[in-house]
Amino acid sequence: MKAIARMELYPGMILGEDVISQGNVLFPAGTVLTQNNIDRLKRCSVLVCTIMEDIDLASTHYEKLRCSQDFKLFEEKHGKNLIRCRHLMNDFVNEGKLIPEKLLLAIYSDMRSTYANGSVLLDYLYNLMPNEDELTINHSLNSSLLAGAFAEWMEISDLDKKNLVLAGFYYDIGKLKIPYDLLWHPGKLTEEEFETVKRHTAIGWSMINSLGLDPKIEDAVLTHHERMDGSGYPTHAKGDNIGIYARYLAIVDTYLAMASPRPHRSALTPLQIIGHFERNIAQYDAEILVPLMKRIADAQIGSSVVLNDESVWDVVLIHPDRFSRPVLKNSKDQALDLLEHPELEIVKMM
Repeated sequence: MKAIARMELYPGMILGEDVISQGNVLFPAGTVLTQNNIDRLKRCSVLVCTIMEDIDLASTHYEKLRCSQDFKLFEEKHGKNLIRCRHLMNDFVNEGKLIPEKLLLAIYSDMRSTYANGSVLLDYLYNLMPNEDELTINHSLNSSLLAGAFAEWMEISDLDKKNLVLAGFYYDIGKLKIPYDLLWHPGKLTEEEFETVKRHTAIGWSMINSLGLDPKIEDAVLTHHERMDGSGYPTHAKGDNIGIYARYLAIVDTYLAMASPRPHRSALTPLQIIGHFERNIAQYDAEILVPLMKRIADAQIGSSVVLNDESVWDVVLIHPDRFSRPVLKNSKDQALDLLEHPELEIVKMM
C-alpha cells in the first residue's frame, strides 16, 4: 500500500485503509473509488489517502513475485544481458570475433547483483517469461547463472566457479550451428534428426578449442551429455572418465531443460525435477547432485503447490531420503505425506 495525495486519485483505485474525517469513516478500506467518491473526499478536505498497489491485490506467489521491484530489476537486466549475449555469440559464430572473457564475466556479475542467493535465482528463473526467439542464447545465459549458484552452494574455489560460469556460457554454443527448427522441434525427433542434434557437442568443442580457455571448460563443452553410467554421448564415457565441470553442467543442463516450458508441456516444478533426478541418479555424480537436490528441495519449504487432483497445499517438510515427496499442509491445517500417496503428484507452483 502507499499514501498518495487526493489530487492524484482516479476512479478504480482501491482504498487500503479507512478514510476518516471528523471522527467518522467516510469510506472503508477496500472501497473501489468512483469519481463521486473522489469529489466527496475533496469536499471533506481529505488531503491524503492510502491506496492498494498491485502487490496487495496479488493472491499467488507468481502474482506477488511479478509485482516485486527486485524481480522486475532481474527481468529487466536479464532482457538487456540476453541481447548482449546474442551479439557476442553471433559475432563469434558468424564472424569469428573472439569473446573477451571479461565481457562474459561482467554479464554474470551484473545479473548476480539482482538476486540474494541461489534459492531466489531458482524462483526467478521458474517465473521468468522465456524469449521464444532466443531459446539457445537464453539457455546459455541461464546456465551460467545456475552454474554460479551451484558453485556457491558447493563452496568450490573462486577459480573453479569462474570457469564453471564461463563453461555455462559456452557449453551449448554448438547449437547455434544446428537448425533452430530442429533444436526446438515440438515432437519426437527421428533417429537421424537426433544424431544431428547430438553433433552440437563436437561442433561446439571445435569452435572454442583454440580460444585458450581452461582445458576443463573445453572438455565440458564436448562431454556435458556424458552420463556416469555410460548412457550419454558422444563416447559413452563413465564415472571418473568424465571431467568435473561436465558433471556439474550435466545437472545444470538437465535442470534448466526441465524447468523451461516447451511446446508440448509446461515448465516442471523444482520438486518434479528433483523427482526426475532421484529416478535417474545413476546418470549423475551423486556427490554433487545429492547436496544440490537438498538445497533446491529445502528452498521449496513454504511454497504453495497444486497436485494432480487440483488440490492446493503448502510444503512444510522435506524428507531426508526422498526430497521430491514432501509433507504438505492445507488451509484447514490437514497434513498430507506424499510418500504415503504415490497416486498424487505435484504438477504446478502457485
